[in-house]
Amino acid sequence: MRSSVIVKMKRILLMTLLFATACKKEQGGRATGLHELDKPGTLVAQPQSDKAIISWDPVSGADGYFVELCKGETFFAPAVIAASDTIAGSSYTFEGLTPSTSYALRLRAISRRFPSETSKSQIHTFMTMAPPVINKVADAVVAADGSGNYTTVQAAINAVPENGTNYYYIYIKKGTYKEVIEVGQNKPYIYLVGEDKTQTVLTYDNYSGRPKPGGGTYGTADSRSFYVKGNNFVADNITFANSAGMNAGQAVALYIDAASSAFINCRFLGYQDTWYAHNATRQYIKNCYIEGSVDFMFGGSKTLFDHCELYSNRTGGYVTAASTSAGQDYGYVFQNCRFTSATGISGVYLGRPWRPEAQVVLISCELGSHIRAEGWHNWSNPDNEKTAYYAEYKSTGPGANPAARVSWSHQLTDAETARYTFEKMFDNWDPGFLAENIRIVTK
Repeated sequence: MRSSVIVKMKRILLMTLLFATACKKEQGGRATGLHELDKPGTLVAQPQSDKAIISWDPVSGADGYFVELCKGETFFAPAVIAASDTIAGSSYTFEGLTPSTSYALRLRAISRRFPSETSKSQIHTFMTMAPPVINKVADAVVAADGSGNYTTVQAAINAVPENGTNYYYIYIKKGTYKEVIEVGQNKPYIYLVGEDKTQTVLTYDNYSGRPKPGGGTYGTADSRSFYVKGNNFVADNITFANSAGMNAGQAVALYIDAASSAFINCRFLGYQDTWYAHNATRQYIKNCYIEGSVDFMFGGSKTLFDHCELYSNRTGGYVTAASTSAGQDYGYVFQNCRFTSATGISGVYLGRPWRPEAQVVLISCELGSHIRAEGWHNWSNPDNEKTAYYAEYKSTGPGANPAARVSWSHQLTDAETARYTFEKMFDNWDPGFLAENIRIVTK
């Protein structure tokens, strides 16, 4: 009796396995090749700046199509950023794309009769177009030759309406404008655009100790060639310089006392104390060139230097002299910057603390051979070593020497470096830069 039950159970199990195998063959056409759909033919993308129209040749026997999109030049499934529902026709439009960006597509044909079936994938890459150029007429034009509204930069700034809430665009034609310039606190949202960053030069030659016309002498701060107090100031494609010379001592090219300001594609030229940003201010400095000899970036600001070049023009100098306030979350952060020098320059320190709580951090920067092996200086005060915060992450180049750095500096871990981003430093602040497709014109 028991043996007959066992035989029946074996027969049932065998029938179940045979049925399952038959179903697998019927529904698993990809494995057997009986129901595999053809790979979609010609796949074409018609990209625009913010969208792309995708089309392809229909596949015989297909009930629909499925298309996926990811950024980059190869299709990488986990990185899919957009996907279609089932498409009945042979075209689809992806919208909301980023201009001038590479994308990869994956297209598959599907069958309702055999739901587990899809065709082999068709992969295609394309790049979206650059956005169309939009011309924006400047609110004022400065030209030394008289072809603009003003012949001096200061006159154009004086004419800006007070306490504005939208950017006022001042276009400055090529030329050297030797004048002391001030953007008053009642002149926020001024945006200066130079015609050519190497040939649009705002300069003067005051220096600390120089006699003033009305008596007394200039100090470091008021030796500045350009003084910014108006909030949300932006400069684009301009050179700010102090031409007092190597032996003049402290001579500031740019003094920033505005709560927020931003600079892109600019140059700052000087020697000692070229660039000065006051306490409780913040700056975003992108794609800029800063040159100097001693402490040529100094002050207590919170500043992100992004893809900038820091050029030392004297042996034995110091690149930074931060005076970060106690308790301030960030000081100077250099991200993807290059520290370079004139030929023959050597013995340059990355920084010394003008105030005890100085903070300077280098993230993925390239350091030239002019940088000293020890990297940092304590300003001849050992107590500064307890409070100053100097750190690097993955520095490269002949000046990168983590093993020889002073013991009180830091080499950051991946986790520690994660806090040094624009978003972490500035939250949702918009520095105000023009979009890449907007061009300021004179008329």
